[in-house]
Amino acid sequence: MSTYIALLRGVNVGGVILEMEDFRTILEYIGFQKIRIYIQSGNAIFETNDTSRKKMEAEISYEIRSKIDKPVVAVLLTLEELRSVVAAHPLASFGDPENLYVTVLAQEPGAADAAILLDTMNGVDTHEVVGRTVYSYYGEGYDKSRRTNNFIEKVLKISGTTRSWATMRAIVELASS
Repeated sequence: MSTYIALLRGVNVGGVILEMEDFRTILEYIGFQKIRIYIQSGNAIFETNDTSRKKMEAEISYEIRSKIDKPVVAVLLTLEELRSVVAAHPLASFGDPENLYVTVLAQEPGAADAAILLDTMNGVDTHEVVGRTVYSYYGEGYDKSRRTNNFIEKVLKISGTTRSWATMRAIVELASS
């Protein structure tokens, strides 16, 4: 069995509500095991013998849409990938750790699109693209920036979901226990 982490984009924000117990039930229905939910924003850890990430992402997204009638993106990481993402934040030296965020993308962006994202930095917010991860430092806080998840998705032309650095570290701790 392999351990996966599901990160949802588009739930429990903007009036789109998915109860985490419903999320658990959906994951059980698909056949995943040892399901653990982390906070109310669509983070789950589960085990499965399935190895098709795209299939699992599609199943999760479809089942959630069937439940809440809203499109939701599910991005999966293996436990090893999550550990790699959390190993070090390349922008940690920029300042307040509460301003560190990670956006996990559905796939790796093209080099040209990643370069465009980096060219858009405004001296307050900084991003670094590593594989299918965008590490961010929001100098005035995530809530005050306009270069957040929607902006990153638009520039890179890829779906993704953003979590605080603290949340990502807590998820890896829970997944590793």
